[in-house]
Amino acid sequence: MDTPESKPVKDTDRTDLEKLRGMSFKEKLEFIWEYYKYYIIGTVIAVAIAGSILYSTVLNPSPEPVLFISWNAGFATNEQIDDLKEYLEYHIADKKENEEVVISVFFFDENNPETIMVGHQRMAAMIAAGVIDMFTMDDELLEIYSHNGFIQPLENILVEIDRINPDIYNRIAEHTKYVLYEVEDGFFEERIVAIAIGANPLFSKLGFFEQEMFLGVSVTTGSIENIVKAIILLFE
Repeated sequence: MDTPESKPVKDTDRTDLEKLRGMSFKEKLEFIWEYYKYYIIGTVIAVAIAGSILYSTVLNPSPEPVLFISWNAGFATNEQIDDLKEYLEYHIADKKENEEVVISVFFFDENNPETIMVGHQRMAAMIAAGVIDMFTMDDELLEIYSHNGFIQPLENILVEIDRINPDIYNRIAEHTKYVLYEVEDGFFEERIVAIAIGANPLFSKLGFFEQEMFLGVSVTTGSIENIVKAIILLFE
């Protein structure tokens, strides 16, 4: 004779069905919830997670950044930043491919050393991950980023701009910035590492205030083609 512990599963299922037949609708719901609530909750959670993944990856995927600009210097209103983003997106991103340009504003509270440290740690992590393509910098940040190896020399990028549009290259050549750059361990030489962009034609067109600021290119960027396009757009 079967003990309760060894009672076959089919017999248990048959007993449950017999119980359900003699219950009211409300009692049936209460019975099912009491004995199967963990399975129900687990199933609902699993379906919700699967639905969220399906929606975010297939039905409504996040746009793919084709150019990420870290805005670290130079005053601009939110409206001006949005106008610049839209202009660059129109000429660089392919909306049909769900691409976008990102301009992320990074400013640190100079009176709070902790936020400065956290901010620079975040910046270094994003550079290491290859997230950032370009920077706007003031003169002080330019020296720091160059010394820390966050930005790269621009000679190859300028050669490509000259190949595509010599007239634009001639305009840009007047605004290049030389800074001591570590080309080998302990050995520094002057290299072009930035372009002064405080009064470039596109900023003037969009109503930016004329100010001293520089554009640099992240040492880990993988978007050189789009960087070249963006620099040309600034000086057209």
